[in-house]
Amino acid sequence: MATKALYRIGMVCAICAFVLMFISYASPFWYKSWTRVHSPFANIGLWHVCLSGWMMPRDPVMKSYVGCWWIHSTEFELIADEIMPAWFRVIQMLCTFTVGLDFLGMILILVYLLESPRKRLYKDTGRMFIINSILLLVSAFLVFLIALVFAEMSNDGSWMPRPWMNYLSWSYGFCVLSGFFSAFGGMVLFILGLLYKDKDRQAEADLPDSAAELRRQAEVSARAKEKEEEAMAPRRFGPSTVPTTRFAPPQPMAQEMVHRHRPPPPIAAKPEAPRVGESFV
Repeated sequence: MATKALYRIGMVCAICAFVLMFISYASPFWYKSWTRVHSPFANIGLWHVCLSGWMMPRDPVMKSYVGCWWIHSTEFELIADEIMPAWFRVIQMLCTFTVGLDFLGMILILVYLLESPRKRLYKDTGRMFIINSILLLVSAFLVFLIALVFAEMSNDGSWMPRPWMNYLSWSYGFCVLSGFFSAFGGMVLFILGLLYKDKDRQAEADLPDSAAELRRQAEVSARAKEKEEEAMAPRRFGPSTVPTTRFAPPQPMAQEMVHRHRPPPPIAAKPEAPRVGESFV
């Protein structure tokens, strides 16, 4: 009963972690400017940016960028390093890994519901749940790094102008919330894996006694079968065999007993040789 409850909690956490992280990954509202103030920056996500007259610092041509664009658009070729500094590219890479880990963890835990894939993948149930928990815990750790680095570097005025007029928006919040679900789901699945491991160890500990009992039963059955075969086998009697009936022995054995107990015949005396001077009369 406890294992079912833990599995359901872990499954819900894994699904929520993936859904939240995927929305955060695809949405353009990680960092946003207050709508009540005028700012050359509107909002930005991992792959989408909206600008309202933003100009690159120390740009000799003073080109102004207006509108929403894909962040790798050719429109931003000249200012790609300004919009996507090194730390921002690292955030993109870590978020991609996190989405992949959350998706893999969700698929592995959902596969357990299907009988045929479960028999192939979950031969060692405890180990698979522990592997799944490791995936979610690694995802939670990556989210921790992402949230820490992005929150710290977004306050840098050299990236987006007037950081005091900007704030971390709901896409960033979804990413952080995804990390909480991943961490909690990973801990639950780790406990579930330990429970299954303990069950397997108990089953292995009970196995030798069961095997010995089965071996003893097999030996007793074999001895009983041998006795039954001996009792059912036909008997052959020779001249000195055990009698077939209780009252009279077989004739060959009786004759042998008579000959065995007959007294030996008397030995005839040898005639003595006559002495010298004596006659036979």
